[in-house]
Amino acid sequence: MVLKVCAGIVLYNPEIALLKKNISALSPQVEKVLLYNNGSANFREIKTEFSRYDGVEIVDGKENRGIAFALNQILFWAEKNGFPWVLTMDQDSVCADNMIAEYSKYSNSNEVALISPYVLNNGKTTLSELKAMELPNVTEINDPVKCITSACLTNVKIAKKLGTFNEKLFIDCVDIDLNCRVLEAGYKILRINTTYLIQQMGVGKTIPLFEKLEKLTHIDIFRRAKSAAVYPDIRLYYHSRNSRYIRKKYKIHGKQTTAWFILLYYIYFSIFYPSDRNRFKMWKAMIKGFSDYKIPMLWEKS
Repeated sequence: MVLKVCAGIVLYNPEIALLKKNISALSPQVEKVLLYNNGSANFREIKTEFSRYDGVEIVDGKENRGIAFALNQILFWAEKNGFPWVLTMDQDSVCADNMIAEYSKYSNSNEVALISPYVLNNGKTTLSELKAMELPNVTEINDPVKCITSACLTNVKIAKKLGTFNEKLFIDCVDIDLNCRVLEAGYKILRINTTYLIQQMGVGKTIPLFEKLEKLTHIDIFRRAKSAAVYPDIRLYYHSRNSRYIRKKYKIHGKQTTAWFILLYYIYFSIFYPSDRNRFKMWKAMIKGFSDYKIPMLWEKS
């Protein structure tokens, strides 16, 4: 089956060299690549560099209105240009060269809303380790946390039917929110284990203690903990606020959005973040996010 697919990348001050790798991996696999600029300070450089690329279109959003707004613009652009499927990508990710070919094997079902790859993030799992796992070719995802936006192939018709991305969230948990609605509506999310994404979440910091423990024991929790994604305080604010929104709104929201998991997650950050980070400001941002969930106007429809 030949899949008619476009790709969309949301840009916010991207590293040009890494974005080149991203686009080079994508372009041979899709018909069009849309670069949606979300208020980048280096937009002139982006435009100069990528305007000459065949099959690449650039849309300047002028200002940063949040990842959800940008993703919706990509979704609407895909629909307008006759693409039933759109691959959404982060600017700092690189996809495998067989991604769309593998996805196309599972895209002919009306029940499938989202298709994702196995994610190799922050060096927690290597490609050789993935191959050694001997996973089934496809896994049906029932935990909404397990499918991220980057390299997710989205059924445009279903996403629009379910209300598209929630722009009130701005950033963080935007993908989880849509995933929850997909699962509640009875549609399927698939993870294709025969392809992969190399993903950098935040600025990864290796934790030597957990790295050694993972090598000694091969216990999965140490693999997950051996690299911490280092986020700015504003991201911690949105994560705290939006994860609370998710667990209050949906019955099936995933273990990683529970209050206890989030608390332990933030304690982990407090211990292992770089020493120059101000812990007081970090916790102030997280507590404010938790509290701001209660503001009704944040969730009212525009």
